[in-house]
Amino acid sequence: MTPVRIFKNKQIVIKSELEALFEKIGYTVVSGKGDFQDGTCLLENEKKLVINVYTPLDLQLDFMLEVLSRMDLSNVFVLPAIRELLDAKRTLFNS
Repeated sequence: MTPVRIFKNKQIVIKSELEALFEKIGYTVVSGKGDFQDGTCLLENEKKLVINVYTPLDLQLDFMLEVLSRMDLSNVFVLPAIRELLDAKRTLFNS
């Protein structure tokens, strides 16, 4: 197995964990074809996250991390590896 394949597999696992986290806090995650500009769309009033399946996986992850990093997740269990990613994203925005 090549390193690129391993990296992609890790991204898929992270995406799955982030989707589960969104669902824990009451959001519906929808993946499909979308014709919105950024490839992802957050409808906060409907608590829905729409992800365009044609958007590169790394950009999908970045968007999900960005949104979650702005939310209060103190009362929700978050895997330590995911919490590290969220903390890194918060640090990036606060610097």
